[in-house]
Amino acid sequence: MDTLTHGLLGLAIGAIRKPDGTPTDRAALLAAVIAAELPDLDYLWPSDEPVLVTLRAHRGLSHALLASPAVALAAAGLARLVFRRAAFLPIYWTALAAVVFGHILCDLWTGWGTRIFLPFSDHRFGLDFTSVLDPLMTLPLLVGAGIAFWRRGGEWRRPLLVALAVSMGYVGARAGARAALEAKVEARYGGGARVFPAPIGFFRWRYVAPLPDGFAAGIIELGGELIEQRRATSDPGALAEVAALPVGQEVLAWARFPVVTREPNENGGKTLSVGDLRYHAGGEPTLRFVLHVDAEGRMTSARLDRGGSLREVLERFRR
Repeated sequence: MDTLTHGLLGLAIGAIRKPDGTPTDRAALLAAVIAAELPDLDYLWPSDEPVLVTLRAHRGLSHALLASPAVALAAAGLARLVFRRAAFLPIYWTALAAVVFGHILCDLWTGWGTRIFLPFSDHRFGLDFTSVLDPLMTLPLLVGAGIAFWRRGGEWRRPLLVALAVSMGYVGARAGARAALEAKVEARYGGGARVFPAPIGFFRWRYVAPLPDGFAAGIIELGGELIEQRRATSDPGALAEVAALPVGQEVLAWARFPVVTREPNENGGKTLSVGDLRYHAGGEPTLRFVLHVDAEGRMTSARLDRGGSLREVLERFRR
């Protein structure tokens, strides 16, 4: 999820512990917000290849359950630097709850995928309940935080807890809707079909279904019929070339429904493009990793193509 949502979730989780206004209470609330934000500092991990930061460093070990006690320890330590008379253990346990439930679990229910079982498993887990940005989930938390700030001299916890309950209820409703829609898609295409959240909205979803020679991609709405928009295949030779590159292996580990193409360049090299139909608009992937390879088969550069601005992607999806 986005930084704002993580921070608001941390604030709401910190409010679960009934405070009495002591330095320990204030430190616990601060630690919860810090802990919910800390894992995304992995974006700062140094790397010569930006694509590897996106795919390998981000949502890597910092998002693993095994690392959560260390993240909570760091957050608790930072909070105690501000409130030096605070008791450490209450701060630590609040921070641990915030990093697990306000960040790791929160990222898990998006579609991007999170490697929560590193270093034992490199598999990306994603529940596909929401998109990475979901204003309908964030808005209740933001309103609750605003009311809590306005009431900070009185009963400020209740708005945060109500907001947390509303947001979690929304996620639960999305989980139920996804399960119902996925059963409908599987009834048409068979096993292996998956349903993915749309950029914004509750009723319209994307689906991808594996076929003997590729994939079928389309949209489905609650209470509506399936609309198949495209059948796609990958170039087998291009797929093998991507798999032979170290960065390409990371890209293919991320792409659950890859569509791979290649185009020759004037210098004898080629451009390999890997799109994932999980993120499609009109059946065309909106997210692509583009790998530039020289005539000797060595990768010279790589980039993530997001398919335009968020507004442009939304306009394509709504057509």
